[in-house]
Amino acid sequence: MTSIEDMSLETRQNYDQLMRYLMNYAIFDCHIGVEFTNKLPAYAPSVSYNEPGKLIIMNANWPFPTQTPFLLAHEIGHVLHEYEAYFNLNDKTRYSGEARENIFAIKLLQKYCDENEFNFSNIYQFARCFGIPQECYYLLNNVA
Repeated sequence: MTSIEDMSLETRQNYDQLMRYLMNYAIFDCHIGVEFTNKLPAYAPSVSYNEPGKLIIMNANWPFPTQTPFLLAHEIGHVLHEYEAYFNLNDKTRYSGEARENIFAIKLLQKYCDENEFNFSNIYQFARCFGIPQECYYLLNNVA
């Protein structure tokens, strides 16, 4: 699904609830500013900064909006771990900066599920429901 508008009402409500959870976690629990901008090209990645203040800039034009919660959780991890890395410069080892933040994002989404009593029959169903990109599936067994 590439459009939030194509979601059913129930799915849209769940998406909005998840985004509120992540925004509250970033802003109120972690004191990280979050800004969504539509001034970036479609495939420009979201970015995070620790200086001069903690800030995440999310691309509102990202062509796969169902991935937005995962991407936001990933950027929260970058800020919390104060690790600046560029996706295209890292390999996919378990300990690379991007893999570490992807694991953080998966765990944060699992925490959301635990707190809201959402259960899945397997980790891949969870991943599909939360828009986790398939290139991150190799990490799922490490955090399940």
